[in-house]
Amino acid sequence: MKTFETPNGKKIQMKIHPNTVLIKLEFATGGELPQDLSGLFTTEREATIAINRYLSKQETKTKVSKE
Repeated sequence: MKTFETPNGKKIQMKIHPNTVLIKLEFATGGELPQDLSGLFTTEREATIAINRYLSKQETKTKVSKE
């Protein structure tokens, strides 16, 4: 499955939730996911959309704090 990276360098992984066909997200190095990424997704596309929205918010926060 796909892996994404946050502006801080943490990797977000998609995995199949045990004993289901649902997709869950987790940080590769461990840690608590933000509310935007918690829960289960029925398709990889839905999970990707959620991740892209989250990363977009993070990039905006990073740009604002640098200026």
